[in-house]
Amino acid sequence: MLIIKSMKSQILFFLLTVSFSFGCVFANEMLDPIALQAELEAQELAQLGTKYDLMTDTSYEKFLDDSHPFSDPQYIPSDLAYIISDFTFNRAHTFQLRNEAGTAFADLAWHFWNANGGKKKLSINSAYRSYKVQKNLTQNCHHHHCAKAGTSEHQAGLAIDLGVNGRRIDPLSLAWLQTNAHKWGYHQTYQKGIAIDGKRVEPRHWRYLGTGLATELYEKQMSFGEWFYTQSTTQEQGNLP
Repeated sequence: MLIIKSMKSQILFFLLTVSFSFGCVFANEMLDPIALQAELEAQELAQLGTKYDLMTDTSYEKFLDDSHPFSDPQYIPSDLAYIISDFTFNRAHTFQLRNEAGTAFADLAWHFWNANGGKKKLSINSAYRSYKVQKNLTQNCHHHHCAKAGTSEHQAGLAIDLGVNGRRIDPLSLAWLQTNAHKWGYHQTYQKGIAIDGKRVEPRHWRYLGTGLATELYEKQMSFGEWFYTQSTTQEQGNLP
């Protein structure tokens, strides 16, 4: 990750130096630093391969963190739908996710209830949150705990904060989710701490990725952020002479 950022800085410095030497013509007409930075970010994501779409705002696999925001900061999913489930502890239909993510969650909620003999139900604490709501939320929340507006998986309509029977997730329920949630395309985004995931460990935060990527992460025992930056570093090293 450090190698990538260093190379980006060197490229930007070189191009801006050249443009200045030629009377800043290119800086005005061709070398907009902000646009160039965005293009470099896009190229970095594209280099990770075509197996998953990690770049497009509408992709279920869109990678988000402070360095990789939505291309449209105020992005709103077009397929938001209220969750339909009779197997959550609270009223699922008051929360929204993207349609596919909500359908998968409803099935996951039933299997969780069934696996626990009908004695436990997942409770929903939060699901889709708009840019405006996220911005208000982060005013009183440390960045190691809350994602900046424009970078939140909740804004993507793909993340859901969970509890069990109206309380925090207990260890046995968490273990069940960690072992089984990938079967319905869900993944615990923040599971390895600030140094790896950029956020504190959050047992409650689960994000829909689709079964392909979620299963790959489960099999490799990697968090999404850990996998993303490992792939990025590997690709960068492979391009070295």
